[in-house]
Amino acid sequence: MLADRHLIEKQPRQGHSVKQLNLTEIHELYDVRLVLESFIMEQICRNGLDNAVLLALQQRWTRLYEGLPEMTADPASADEEFHQAFARAVANRTMAAMLRDIDDRIRFVRIADITSAERLGVTCQEHLEIVDAVRRHDADKAVEALRRNIEGGRNKVESAVKEALASAHEIHG
Repeated sequence: MLADRHLIEKQPRQGHSVKQLNLTEIHELYDVRLVLESFIMEQICRNGLDNAVLLALQQRWTRLYEGLPEMTADPASADEEFHQAFARAVANRTMAAMLRDIDDRIRFVRIADITSAERLGVTCQEHLEIVDAVRRHDADKAVEALRRNIEGGRNKVESAVKEALASAHEIHG
């Protein structure tokens, strides 16, 4: 499972080793994520989305926003689920699988990103903007809000890597 998530590398006849974190690769994953999710947003705005899905997303993120400064138990998973709901809605299994793979590989960045009520509040606002734009079939606004949301996570890459390395050092140090 760890090898599937690109967290360890399997070496024939030598066992496994922890994969070294590569900032370039992580930024490349964010680039692919942005392109993929922008296309998904454009498709959804063009073709529509089931109102029940939109309502559920709106209610979930409104509740999280109104509950601040209390943090949800797992904001990283909630964020992943938000984005994956749109990927599933375009009914393209390959796109959905690609986004799941990217999410698995950058999960530690999300975990390090949404750690404060302030950051969760910004994420909630961006998600609610996306839902509103999708409801209005406004692809430009949906992609703009999506871009801010994804770039907010990308801006935490270096600090997330430092925190992951520090945490690993504490465990093994």
